[in-house]
Amino acid sequence: MTPKNTALIVIILTVAGFAASAAVLIEGWRESQSPAATLPSTGALPSDCVRPAGGFLIIASKYGYNDSVLEGSGPSKAWPVINVIQGQTVKITVCNVDDTQSHGFQVGSYFDSNVESIAPGKVITVTFVATDVGTFPIYCAIFCSIHLFMESGQLRVDA
Repeated sequence: MTPKNTALIVIILTVAGFAASAAVLIEGWRESQSPAATLPSTGALPSDCVRPAGGFLIIASKYGYNDSVLEGSGPSKAWPVINVIQGQTVKITVCNVDDTQSHGFQVGSYFDSNVESIAPGKVITVTFVATDVGTFPIYCAIFCSIHLFMESGQLRVDA
């Protein structure tokens, strides 16, 4: 086999891999359009899925974070957006109501040292002090069917 043939095979396999990944994402997005898919089969939020006092609640589902698909999130629209003041203690509870897959949750520069995975029906609460002024991404760091719509959240810290 010549180097030219080997390079061509590598290119073909790479393109096929990207096409397969796109098909999985599209199918996951189509499945997420069913309103019945928003909550787990019990039809209720996990018992510990409550907004913390003075804090924020984010629901991860087949619709993304706080229905990010329906909000049109993406490069031109951040969603969800959390606004705080520098020095404020930030409390975020994240509930995964997706009954089939885990979702990730990260906040750039604040809660991103480890990849956080939230299993179906589980809840996490994150607390940190907003020390730096700026805009920081809120995103999913694990691959899931709605992943692309969970990359546009923002934590905005004002002075």
